[in-house]
Amino acid sequence: MHYEDTVDDSRTYLRFALELIGKHGLPTDPLNYCVWYEYAAGKNDCLNAAIDNYLGENDSFTEEISRRIFNQCIAGDDQKITELVRDKLKIIFDDIIGQIHSTDLNYSQSSQNLANINRALNPSLSEADVHAIVVEIKQEIKSLQSTNLTFKEQLQQASREIDELKSKLVRYRQEALKDPLTRIDNRRGFEKKLKDAIDDADATGNALCLIIADIDHFKRINDTHGHLVGDNVLRMVASTINESVKGRDLVARIGGEEFAVLLPNTPMDGALKLANDIRIAFERLDLKKRNTGESLGEVTLSFGVTVYLANEASEDFVNRADEALYKSKNTGRNKVTGF
Repeated sequence: MHYEDTVDDSRTYLRFALELIGKHGLPTDPLNYCVWYEYAAGKNDCLNAAIDNYLGENDSFTEEISRRIFNQCIAGDDQKITELVRDKLKIIFDDIIGQIHSTDLNYSQSSQNLANINRALNPSLSEADVHAIVVEIKQEIKSLQSTNLTFKEQLQQASREIDELKSKLVRYRQEALKDPLTRIDNRRGFEKKLKDAIDDADATGNALCLIIADIDHFKRINDTHGHLVGDNVLRMVASTINESVKGRDLVARIGGEEFAVLLPNTPMDGALKLANDIRIAFERLDLKKRNTGESLGEVTLSFGVTVYLANEASEDFVNRADEALYKSKNTGRNKVTGF
């Protein structure tokens, strides 16, 4: 995230962010700080709308919601996650250097080393650079030997914070590939695994198929029964499709009501059969509202299926499955079309 705010603006946003974090009883970790600083700055329309809409309908704000909004409105850019970690590292380094200066011991060399590392935290850092710097700082901490027990404890605390930050970086990246509503892969997760699957298919010559499915008349479900029911239908569809696949198969939500199923080592006839089995499973469901038992009516899906052609572009592979899906939609829905 790149900011061009003045120092006074930054201080105002910081105070407001910390106030909001405290108001909602959230921990002051990098993720929450990032979410609420952006909210205070008011420059991320997606994030501000998501928070305002949620608070308009709910009294409390949890860490889970904070992570969901972070994934939805901030974590879509790898650079933003790296910068988030970099900023937290700078805070830790400044604290350690301050602790060194506050002691009556001579750690001038270590202080200089840490200051040099701190200056290396520039905006163009890659994730690999961040990991390398984490290794450097931990080595420097280990080199600081002292009979001062308090200082040792401070260094150990800094080391723990860095370890925790490394773990959070891994978790943030994993969560950035997940759809917060259905907990299956999102579009970014799908595209990442699609590339890996294509590379494997090109290398081995094994079959690779793709199914794209779309819920028929989903807008009607939302308009008739409300978005909460619509969300439950999306979760149910994701869960049902996910339970229908196995092994290395991947299910992802790639659009509002659109899902993809990536099938390594699966020939076209196997992919067509799976799509039809899933279609029939939904056709037979009798979905009802949990609180009233009211029927939601028929919920069906349309499917497009295709097989990967050696060395073709991933866009062509996906577009062919999309074309097959559109043919199912345009010829009556609740159908499977192969292309």
